[in-house]
Amino acid sequence: MRLPISPVLLLGTTGFIFAAPFDYHSVRGREAKGPVNGLLEGELLPRHGKSRTQGTRSFGTGWSGDAHLLWDGEIGQEMTTEFRIEEAGIYHVAAQLTLAPDYGIFSLSLNDKVLRRGIDLYDPKVGLAPMVDLGKLPLPRGEHKLVLKLTGANPKASKFQKSGYLLGLDFLKVVNLAPPKQPVARTPEAEEAPLARPSVTLDEMKPVLATYCYGCHGEKDKVKGKVNLKELTSEQDFLSNIKLVRKAAEAIAYQEMPPEDENQPKAEERRKLAALFNGYLEKHLKDSGRLKPIVMRRLNRYEYNNAVKDLLQLKGDLYPLPEKVIRSRGYFNPASGRFPDTVQVSNRALGKNQIEQHILTGVSPFAIDLQAEHGFNNQGDQLSVSPILLESFLKLGRSIVNAREFDGYSAITDTFYRAPGEKDRELWPLITEQRLRPFLERAFRSDISDELLARYVKFVMHEVERHGNYPQAMKSVTAAVLASPRFLYLTERKRDAGAEEALTPYELATRLSFFLWSTLPDEELLASARSGDLGQPEAYAAQVTRMLENPKSKALAENFARQWLRLDQLITAVPDFDRFQIYYSRIGCEQWKFGLQTMAEPLLLFESIMVEDRSIMLLVDSNYSYRSDEMQSWYKDKVPFRNKANRNRFNTGSQRFNRRNLDTRREGGVITSAAALTMTSEPLRTSPIRRGAWVATVILNKPPPPPPDVIPEIEQDDAVIEARGQTLRQRLVAHQENESCVSCHQKIDPLGFALENYDAIGRWRDTYRSGLPIDASGTLFGKGRFQDVIGLKNVLLENPEWFMRAFCEHLLAYALGRELDLGDKPAVDRIVKNVMARKGQFSTVVSEIARSYPFLHKTNQLAVSAGPSKKNP
Repeated sequence: MRLPISPVLLLGTTGFIFAAPFDYHSVRGREAKGPVNGLLEGELLPRHGKSRTQGTRSFGTGWSGDAHLLWDGEIGQEMTTEFRIEEAGIYHVAAQLTLAPDYGIFSLSLNDKVLRRGIDLYDPKVGLAPMVDLGKLPLPRGEHKLVLKLTGANPKASKFQKSGYLLGLDFLKVVNLAPPKQPVARTPEAEEAPLARPSVTLDEMKPVLATYCYGCHGEKDKVKGKVNLKELTSEQDFLSNIKLVRKAAEAIAYQEMPPEDENQPKAEERRKLAALFNGYLEKHLKDSGRLKPIVMRRLNRYEYNNAVKDLLQLKGDLYPLPEKVIRSRGYFNPASGRFPDTVQVSNRALGKNQIEQHILTGVSPFAIDLQAEHGFNNQGDQLSVSPILLESFLKLGRSIVNAREFDGYSAITDTFYRAPGEKDRELWPLITEQRLRPFLERAFRSDISDELLARYVKFVMHEVERHGNYPQAMKSVTAAVLASPRFLYLTERKRDAGAEEALTPYELATRLSFFLWSTLPDEELLASARSGDLGQPEAYAAQVTRMLENPKSKALAENFARQWLRLDQLITAVPDFDRFQIYYSRIGCEQWKFGLQTMAEPLLLFESIMVEDRSIMLLVDSNYSYRSDEMQSWYKDKVPFRNKANRNRFNTGSQRFNRRNLDTRREGGVITSAAALTMTSEPLRTSPIRRGAWVATVILNKPPPPPPDVIPEIEQDDAVIEARGQTLRQRLVAHQENESCVSCHQKIDPLGFALENYDAIGRWRDTYRSGLPIDASGTLFGKGRFQDVIGLKNVLLENPEWFMRAFCEHLLAYALGRELDLGDKPAVDRIVKNVMARKGQFSTVVSEIARSYPFLHKTNQLAVSAGPSKKNP
């Protein structure tokens, strides 16, 4: 039974009220539980008075987040801040403070009760103080006030600015002593019976086709788009032209046909036409439907980094990755159910030092893997491979384990790599075997045969005999493992060439971990695969929930969301310096772009939706966003950055991004983010075509066809166009010369012109610079008329299935590592139906994809031409 969805009234343009099918802002699957990992970073706590953030990297690496909350005052004055507890309970509370030569003596109070006195923070060197243990405290839900009062100073302490003393708070540790609740797996809901579809025949529908379709797609002198429906006179004719049938079904469903200026079928006629075409699609899929094969592929650069990091238990990444746009740590914890109100982040993708600096000496990343045109960089047919590349992986593995920092960078140095303590070397092969079996199982994501294990043990013992150095021998075998095709490739073996079959438990664990984490399965997931429990629906659902609530799921934001939004295009966007000087800031001798900050905004929104399990419809229109103070000025002030000159106009380093409630629907969501609007513009003007194509591709998953080879030029400077008294819209209409151009531009141009009130760097404008009016009106899918960008958002919110289907298709393609095709349609329909029932809840999208037929099954995998290295055991 399909439950009715009650409409919700929302504010539209200038007071216009429209009906959305549900209140997407109220959807929240996880209630907030408390501090992230028990830590409350001092620099992210509310600041009052003289409190400010200070970076600590120049003092050493011990401070959490490489910063602390700094305060100064005179004796008798207080530093005050607050933190929030979401679950009432007994908490173990402690404070990590900083020591320095000019720090004072303090008392510490919580909720007006003094808990510690005489905390002396003087030390001749800057460092971390012993943890101040405040004991076990009953804390109710709500705000709690922390006060550190300057009560005196050590006689050896020097004064700060000749009058007072300093205080540094690295973090508070607030740990709930109640046992953690086990994640509750959402059991699959009973499948709804499909909606009754009217039973129709071709003979019955021919008069309808003749009335609305044959005029353009059947008459001898009128066969538009090379589509002749009149020639299809039988069921077999339609089944033999199944791609045409699919296009016709989509055109009817989205009301793209008949064209807007033609006579339109009645609702019942349209429903029967859809039933006719969908009936043919279902019959085709039932008779001959097969899943599209997945091309065997290697790990991309991002996945390789994560996999090696987890396998060798490294403290951090192998090398700086621009793919990881947001540079920060500690704030992302979906299990907490609460995304922090403030996060301290910087942009890795555009930070020069973060790209050029080495982490491990001599370790450099291989070339970045390019994103597929309408997909992601995890598709096998897009990932180049050659024997030379495989040899380079062997060199890369050796450079990792032989880096001078490696022993202190890996947590398994004193266990896995340590020479056995037994003097009898006859026992070493057995010890090595015990170490290598779990190591190889995780690296290769499969059960390890005795024969394979013996080969690797033999290799180690041979190296020991040659050099007498057991740790180095284990490093050599590690390098060999990292270059093995079993590690580098995601492979799925099928028993025969027949129909699809279910993934094995190890294959399922691998597919799930690279979908949600972009890395190897952890021990808990491997144990479930090893025992076979992963094949049980309840156990599998519990693993999906656990993994989605693990901080490693941040990979969905880092790897999926970045590519889905095409944010890498912002890196190459270059607004004209003379016209858009405000976009640039001179730091040293270089000009830096404000895209450093704008790129983080849509990703932080995505992460907050993940952590709090909100509706994906917030990606279309949200009532909040995460912005730095400078970004807020960018959106709100007529002249941003307090009219500063070019030098040091804005900050290019780490910034506090605060959650801000939005007071206008011109802002919110990803469509109207400054990042999306800037990267889809030309240097001197906006580009409605590029913006429309971006919305069509990213938001609706209906990418336009490639443009023709020869396109008449159009002025790159809108000043030239406006000097003739024309708007850009009028110029583009005149620019469209042939019929094929017109039909395509009619679909994408309205989506781009809806955003025309935003200039080429994403700032709102009421008119063009010449004073000419802006026309942002349009129609979406033949039925959604709008006057401006808020109207476009309204149309999308009134028809949530459009975006939900597109988003689910994008994420399913990412999860499978291939493009979708007609054979995936039944699974997509089922996913979208259940996501709609849950109002777009993010976890429902993920869990429905993870239990979909294409995700759980495999076909005959297509191989790529590459063989193992002769040097690899």
